[in-house]
Amino acid sequence: MLDFFLKLERDLEKFLALKNLRFQDYLQIFNPRFTPVLFVRLSYLLWKYKLGFLAKLFSLMNQIFFGCDIARAAKIEGGLYLPHPNGIVVGEYVKIGLNCIIHQGVTLGARGEDHELSNPIIKDEVEIGTGAKILGKLTIGNYARIGANAVVLESVPDKGIAVGIPAKIVGYREDI
Repeated sequence: MLDFFLKLERDLEKFLALKNLRFQDYLQIFNPRFTPVLFVRLSYLLWKYKLGFLAKLFSLMNQIFFGCDIARAAKIEGGLYLPHPNGIVVGEYVKIGLNCIIHQGVTLGARGEDHELSNPIIKDEVEIGTGAKILGKLTIGNYARIGANAVVLESVPDKGIAVGIPAKIVGYREDI
């Protein structure tokens, strides 16, 4: 349960771009741009405590109200930021690291192989551009950036910048 609150606090810090939250900052959990993240956290918490029906209910509400289909069992660390959650799809076995930004229309999941073993791992501080598709058993390294509408089928190294269909590494971030 403590993990739920710690992740939610980290999500709020990323959402508000603040390090130390004040009491009134916690009211932002009712902000329509933050609510999809709250639903993801509640869905995972309920799933973890074997309350599958309630977990599915929050997941379904996220789909209906925000168009955001994030599986309740996806392992997502704190600091998740969804600037525009419409059209985001995250598979059940995907792992997402700390402080990641996922833009509208992103798909993270399997390519049809063994579902548990063939999902992407997104490491810390990754930004995934609008409409990107990251499919299969691969790893997106720390501080990497994925361009808009890229189709990533191979791993991206730390600080790598991947664009295109299929995505290719076009450079490395030097600002970190």
